[in-house]
Amino acid sequence: MQRRTLQTVALAVSAVLWLSSLCFAANVRGAKSLPPDVLRANQELDRKFLEGHRVLDTDMIMGLFTKSPDIFFIGPTGVIYQGRDQVRQSIEKFFGRVVTMTGVIDHVTYLPSGDGGVIAYGQVTYHRQLQGSAPDQRVVVWTDYRRKENAQWVIVFRHAHWPLASNSLPCATPTAGGSAAQP
Repeated sequence: MQRRTLQTVALAVSAVLWLSSLCFAANVRGAKSLPPDVLRANQELDRKFLEGHRVLDTDMIMGLFTKSPDIFFIGPTGVIYQGRDQVRQSIEKFFGRVVTMTGVIDHVTYLPSGDGGVIAYGQVTYHRQLQGSAPDQRVVVWTDYRRKENAQWVIVFRHAHWPLASNSLPCATPTAGGSAAQP
């Protein structure tokens, strides 16, 4: 079990380092803007992602991800889901708790990655109601990597988290030491 955890941490660290190097490389080249058709396709991918959350459609969300078994998703709570089965199960479990959910992208940036892919990062505000809970609002910051597969733009990995200052959970209040209190 510890070996699996170490492999997961190593994968996550590698992905962050890889993403950082791609961002750096894009910025060094002057962060060229995306061609209009690529920009529109990536904006449409984001629109469909929000729509999948609005209609609580797991298949719609999964259809936006690569078919590769190497996909992963780091959820807002920090849990790493690896492979299509785990990503699907995490979405199904979450949607099973949701009564209603809408989202609005507050801002998003798209960077060419240099290999034909796109790095997207941004912030979305979700208005939702979970079963047995009052309606709430969650701000989610995300980073993902997208590429074109079989003439369709897909998400290869996604990392989402709740910023501490915007998180309504009591355990998200920063402590004197600067880190979040643990639940």
